[in-house]
Amino acid sequence: MGIFTIQPVPFPAATPSTFLPMTWLTFFVAYLPALSCYFCIGSTLVLQQDVISNYSLSNCPHVKSPLPPISYSIGVWEPQKLVWLFALMLHLPARIILTMTVPQVYLPGLGKNIMTSAATFEALGLMCVSIFSVDSIIGFHAHASFFVVWWAAAMWSMGIIIHLQRLIGQKDTDPYIHRMWWIKIALMSSFFAVSVGASVFYPLSQIHCSVTAFTIFCLCEWSVVGLNAAFWGCYLTEIAREFEGFQVTAIKPRKGNLTEGTITPIDVEKKIENTLPGAVVVKVAY
Repeated sequence: MGIFTIQPVPFPAATPSTFLPMTWLTFFVAYLPALSCYFCIGSTLVLQQDVISNYSLSNCPHVKSPLPPISYSIGVWEPQKLVWLFALMLHLPARIILTMTVPQVYLPGLGKNIMTSAATFEALGLMCVSIFSVDSIIGFHAHASFFVVWWAAAMWSMGIIIHLQRLIGQKDTDPYIHRMWWIKIALMSSFFAVSVGASVFYPLSQIHCSVTAFTIFCLCEWSVVGLNAAFWGCYLTEIAREFEGFQVTAIKPRKGNLTEGTITPIDVEKKIENTLPGAVVVKVAY
């Protein structure tokens, strides 16, 4: 039989667990979507000038755009669309972990629930924007509506993070957090400003068939992606100063006689705390 021999382990088996480094979470949540988006835009500009030359404004078929909008770069043109969907497939599991665990650094209450809801809607909005592209069966207006959901949830997340850090006094006890707090305010303000710019210059470009207005819209749209990534990168970098990563551990139900050697959730958590300091525990019951 050799290496194909399967050796059973004594039952009950050891509690299954895995460790996810904080750098992994930061990259896949904050930076991967932005890098993939910019890769799709850059590859279109460099390798597919013919595609851009054939793209015209929706209400002005005789007006050609020199820059590709994000919606077409990641949702219509290929192979960029496939690259984006692959990046999204890697991003969403990390985002789910973020949604389930990062809000736990705050005490249970309204603020924590609001932050969890905001992070959830932000992920759902991004997923719907990617699936229901501008040329999907439900059309442009539905795509734009999902983008608004993502944008509102992103603003919601930024605002509640800044507010909670002020509320608990975190920015007043650590000079590093204090500097980063002001940086996050600047990023949120810039995010809002360029979003307003995009919402103003897009209709102007369609009404007046203005290439200049559409170019400014594209630049604002590109900036929104980068500013969102920078904000989450700053926040997760702050958390990385306190936590090394996330420990995903299966927890057995509280059954049986403790004197018979049954492993309880408390035992598992104590074991993790003793062997892996600086880890956030993600409990998976089965």
